[in-house]
Amino acid sequence: MYKVVLPILGFESFQSLSVEKIDDFASFLVFDEKTKIAVVNIKYLTKVKFDFEIDKDVLEKMNIKSQEDFDIYFCVVSQEPVENSILNLISPIFINEKDKLIGQYVTIEKVDPLFASIKECAKL
Repeated sequence: MYKVVLPILGFESFQSLSVEKIDDFASFLVFDEKTKIAVVNIKYLTKVKFDFEIDKDVLEKMNIKSQEDFDIYFCVVSQEPVENSILNLISPIFINEKDKLIGQYVTIEKVDPLFASIKECAKL
């Protein structure tokens, strides 16, 4: 179980969740037996450049001291075919695997685009 230290938008009442890994790039955030969200790792999104700063309060809550301390994921709204699925690029999910901490961060920098399909972001 992961402790939610930054609320997941729309799921603020959950204090913990589990992560169900599909492969190196995709996982599910599992809130309960009926509720889960698909997420994709930033490392999979090779066609998009990301450049945003994370504020100090967030770094402290997530116990992040270096880039190796966490992974960044983006929520997926599934579509058919899967490459048309939409990614929310403005509010990444941070996962600190070592300390089992998780949280969502809404960036304050302008991110372009805010939402994009997997085929626009990833090399398929």
